[in-house]
Amino acid sequence: MPDEKDQQFTRMWNEEKTAKRQKFRNLMKSKLDLLHVEVTEENARAFYNGRLQVRQPERVYQVPERNEGRRPPPRRR
Repeated sequence: MPDEKDQQFTRMWNEEKTAKRQKFRNLMKSKLDLLHVEVTEENARAFYNGRLQVRQPERVYQVPERNEGRRPPPRRR
């Protein structure tokens, strides 16, 4: 099975028809961009075959801790 997926990836990555090749490569690019991984043939192949090891990026936005003793603002009348 892994051999078949690898052959399928190679066939689509090296497709003769430019439109099909670009469509597949753009799909791989969008998937790898979401994971913040450099777009290379090796990374795309690993993603396609389910072998890509990605470290989770640090959270850019941290949720501020709430002070438990803090009360809500007074209600308006």
